[in-house]
Amino acid sequence: MTIAMTRKKALLSLAFSFLILINPTQTVLAFPAYFSDAVDLEEEWEDWLEADTYYTMIAPDGTVIVQTGRKIYEGDQYLTQDNMLYEVVEVREKDGEYFAYTEFVREEKLPNRRITLNQIREQMGLQAAQGQSVGKIGIYHTHNAESYVPTDGTDSIEGAGGIHAVGEAFEKALEGLGIEVNYSQNLHLPHDRGAYRRSRETVLDLLSTNPDAIFDVHRDAAPKNAYATFIDEEWVTQIQFVVGRQNQNLGINRQYATSLKAVADQIFPGLIKGIFFGRGNYNQDLSPLNLLLEVGAHTNSREAAQRGIELFAEVVDFYFYGPREERNAQNQSFSLGSISTILWILAFLLAGTVVYYVINAGGWKEALARIRKHLTRN
Repeated sequence: MTIAMTRKKALLSLAFSFLILINPTQTVLAFPAYFSDAVDLEEEWEDWLEADTYYTMIAPDGTVIVQTGRKIYEGDQYLTQDNMLYEVVEVREKDGEYFAYTEFVREEKLPNRRITLNQIREQMGLQAAQGQSVGKIGIYHTHNAESYVPTDGTDSIEGAGGIHAVGEAFEKALEGLGIEVNYSQNLHLPHDRGAYRRSRETVLDLLSTNPDAIFDVHRDAAPKNAYATFIDEEWVTQIQFVVGRQNQNLGINRQYATSLKAVADQIFPGLIKGIFFGRGNYNQDLSPLNLLLEVGAHTNSREAAQRGIELFAEVVDFYFYGPREERNAQNQSFSLGSISTILWILAFLLAGTVVYYVINAGGWKEALARIRKHLTRN
């Protein structure tokens, strides 16, 4: 880091100290990216191995927990599909292969109910939303070039790769459920350590529209069988959540990801592969509801990934907005109430017209006489 950068950070820290004395809650919420001790934009955001080279995470009994193209570091954790939590204690390279050895931490007891948006807002110190049923979801891609070899013919396409087709499938599935979607297809090329710094602007743009949540849609690099699964008589790819360990929102990030997994496990068992708690930030310091998704691997077909993300759209719909049956019943009740109100208004106007006509005619007999005379003429 240069001397100029050091001075700049020192000045920013002094400014932040002054602001936090004035209004600590709003200052932390307004400037999460610059003042978290865990966030340093000069450090490496993430590292990836070359194509077809993977890290293998090993359980204490020697079984494979996960294989991924994402580099693994000591201190990283992994929550498996069956909710067993492991922590990496040693990383080793052997004969050109990479291994991460773990110790068992505990079996996680996931929440048996969904966490509402207002509960999350309360934890963040924000005001609860009023009268909102179905809102807005944001989607973007930090790594635009990611593609699927069986379908796209390559693992990377310069520009909008196959992952954009998966993002589009996610968008259409959510819209089909009545959810408004803000899907940014901004490019953050190339696929390097600077991609996350470039995608921060996109995240901020999405957050300015007040979405309920945003998803950074990726695909992993792993053997085909690492993500392939069979749900509802179709082959789909599993989805892995990635949560960055280095940001001030980690507590809420973690609760959000695990509760979202719990709901997915109830609706589509096996759809969520697990949760990787890795070194890095992934722009989740900007919002605790910014979740990174790995939708299959480069060895899976894009069609299988699209089917997987379409199932996940149903999970998102239920998690944020509740059972559709309840919403339909509310809408039906609202419709019946509206019809009843309209009928009462019409009846009131009709009664008012009759009373006015009677009074203007001089009484009921005169009014009836006028009507008979009018009918006779016709």
